[in-house]
Amino acid sequence: MRLLYCLPTLFALLSPLAQAELLDDVWERGSLRIALEENNPPYSYRENDKLTGFDVALGRALAAEMNVDAEFVVDDDGKMLEGLQSGRYDIALDRVAAPAEGEQTLEFSEPYVFPVSETEGNLAQPMTIPFQKGNPAFRDTLNRALIKLRSEGKLGALSTQWLGKDLSQPPTAAKR
Repeated sequence: MRLLYCLPTLFALLSPLAQAELLDDVWERGSLRIALEENNPPYSYRENDKLTGFDVALGRALAAEMNVDAEFVVDDDGKMLEGLQSGRYDIALDRVAAPAEGEQTLEFSEPYVFPVSETEGNLAQPMTIPFQKGNPAFRDTLNRALIKLRSEGKLGALSTQWLGKDLSQPPTAAKR
């Protein structure tokens, strides 16, 4: 008879909904693991043996908004997305554009930079932050952090400092 009372609890524990959320892992660890390339100026590079650049500054700002430390993991072997899928990294900052619907093996943040392509007037695809699928609390927290950084002008200041102009706002239809 006791087994019947325990079954709902057992099913709940085995349910996919009971799996740990990425946000819980980040907070428990106290750091956001950020994958980036080491030699990709002005986005990320070493200066005096210290990582610097736009992606590094953005990663630190995002981690601060999430009340954790930024832990940078250099990945120059081209396997950043596989590292995200396996849980080796929490996010990747590497000018990643979200793929078309149905092709996604990861989830993506809201766009955080809206670059203009080399051909004058042509818009490049907005940059997003990839992370493991199935983490709605993490997605919401990451998007809130990006929105806050944008609304406070910090995202614009970072892109102006590192990329030469404020690319934090979507271009207006008049610019197209």
